[in-house]
Amino acid sequence: RTQLLDPAVTTFPRLETLMLESTYGGRVHEDRKERTLLLQSAIYETAVMKGVLMIPSFAIERTQELLYELNNLVNNHDIPPIPIFLDSPLAIKATNIFKRYPAFLNTETTSMIRTGDDVFHFPNLHATLTSEESKHINDIPAPKIIIAGSGMAQGGRILHHIKRYIGDAVNQYLIIGYQVEGSLGRRLLDGEKMIRVHGQHYPVHAKIRAIGGYSAHADQPHLSAWVQHFDPKQLQYLFLNHGEQQ
Repeated sequence: RTQLLDPAVTTFPRLETLMLESTYGGRVHEDRKERTLLLQSAIYETAVMKGVLMIPSFAIERTQELLYELNNLVNNHDIPPIPIFLDSPLAIKATNIFKRYPAFLNTETTSMIRTGDDVFHFPNLHATLTSEESKHINDIPAPKIIIAGSGMAQGGRILHHIKRYIGDAVNQYLIIGYQVEGSLGRRLLDGEKMIRVHGQHYPVHAKIRAIGGYSAHADQPHLSAWVQHFDPKQLQYLFLNHGEQQ
């Protein structure tokens, strides 16, 4: 589902047994236009409220797709000019790999790169690689956007930002990926009002938002469409995993 990599579909001439992930087998994601509008809305609201927008993000693909989206919004002046921090050493290093191998990106992205647009770097974006740089984010006045791992808030630098900002109603926590049951991210998504981080309890007053369209997991229509590439006369067994009971 990523819009960055080549979307070619791999099929097999003969397939009798298929194991299919069903993470979002019962849901329909927002389309590309709608997800962009939702992201834009969260950023505008953060700017108006002079708050902090926390975005927990997985380091590989999810972060790069988000940067691509933010690059377009910044270049088109569709969001206010506020500082954006990429606060994840792994995501920073992974993004450099994406830059190094543009041949694996889709035609739209490679065309933008050929015209001189660095889709992973734009005005007001700051990559905070060291822990000292990460701590310095606290000194930057709001409004600001912080992208940090881990994607489910089970560890990483996002936890430090949650402790600092989750208790203020002017701030927002934007979920853009799957949150496994039992994770801190899932508990926030489910509306938990008191959370425990590093042994301390914190009240949740920040606005919790979620956009499913950025997930790397396909939704029900995309999963169904992919299965239809196979010959139903040959496909005898279909096993679903990584899903939840509806």
